Amino acid sequence: MAGTGEARLSALVRVWGDQQRRTRGPAPAYSRDQIADAAIEIADEEGLAAVTMRKVAARLGTGAMSLYRYVANKEALVELMADRIFGREEWPEPSGDWKRDLGDIARGQRRALLAHPWLPRVWSGRPAMGPNMLRGFERSMSILDGLGLGIDDMFETIALVNTWVDGYVQSELATREFFGDADDEEVHRAMAPYVESVIESGEYPYFARLIAEAKAPHQDAESRFERALDRILAGIEATLPE
Repeated sequence: MAGTGEARLSALVRVWGDQQRRTRGPAPAYSRDQIADAAIEIADEEGLAAVTMRKVAARLGTGAMSLYRYVANKEALVELMADRIFGREEWPEPSGDWKRDLGDIARGQRRALLAHPWLPRVWSGRPAMGPNMLRGFERSMSILDGLGLGIDDMFETIALVNTWVDGYVQSELATREFFGDADDEEVHRAMAPYVESVIESGEYPYFARLIAEAKAPHQDAESRFERALDRILAGIEATLPE
């Protein structure tokens, strides 16, 4: 019996291999994009665990068995969902400024992950083998081409940015889940008495400086992300060949 990892790889290869071979026969009643969109809607409403072949079929107004003509199982369906979201995102045309263009890739990735809180666990660690994700990979690599980097350095730089954005967004989502619908002002007001007592104790001078002097705790989420992204890009720039 195949293990979980082997089954997932088999589903991944089959879903895109079948698409490459599907050139003859009657026109399908549904496109793969329609199936993926229906599954994405369910995941956004109820979470990824709620996505089943039966629910997706009901959303499309058909029987569950008919979906197996298009996707073999849920693993293949999740693969379609991951690739479809990447394809739905509007990626700016490259400007020729690598820092700006790589920053746009990071912003688009963050935007998609925040819009679909279940997505980080799907994109993380999954080989980019679907057509939309492969086109995204080609776009990202082309941004770094011509900077004097070898293919390994180009790939590792893209992986660094992708991994950093994924971790950053997971932290954002965890914070959002913890605080619920409380806004920044409500959070600050609730924590103020305790924070003041910590500062007055004199035992945590760096924490006191952070509260008194730092800008980040008082900035909005977009500004904090841009500040951190600038630091990542500056680090990459510092490693480029002269």
